[in-house]
Amino acid sequence: MNKKFVIIAATVCCVVALGAIGTSAIAKIDLSAKLAKLAELEAEFAAKQKKFYEMPNQTKEEQDAVVAEGKRLKQLDIEKEKLRRETDPDDEAHFLVQLDSCILGMGTGVVELKARAEREQNPEFLKQAEEIKKEIERFKKEKQAYLNGKKTVKELRKELDIPVDNL
Repeated sequence: MNKKFVIIAATVCCVVALGAIGTSAIAKIDLSAKLAKLAELEAEFAAKQKKFYEMPNQTKEEQDAVVAEGKRLKQLDIEKEKLRRETDPDDEAHFLVQLDSCILGMGTGVVELKARAEREQNPEFLKQAEEIKKEIERFKKEKQAYLNGKKTVKELRKELDIPVDNL
């Protein structure tokens, strides 16, 4: 009875271990397949986009063909972007652009607040501008930490409250 129990327990452990190894292997294969498909879609999109820009559009038929090709190109772009988001859920590829955009937007806000404070003679706007300047410095410091490899995109998105844009 004891030998049967040991054999059954060993078999169950082997099945569970192989299942876990198999699942992680499938996930890696699936990710590499998605990345290959993404590269293929990006190349196809670039080729079709070049062809699209070169299409003539003088006659009504040519214009209709351009519109139809534009719709197909848009669908291909949507499919490509969905696959890119599956392979890069934190949108690391566009993170720095988004972070720089936030910093520039806050800088514009500071300039506007200073102009309004001068125009309305209200020191409250200068206080708000100073607070935003501090936030800008914090964002720049966090950006540098990311560039130095000390923080990940996920950590920075959470700390700086920058959402991932949706399609």
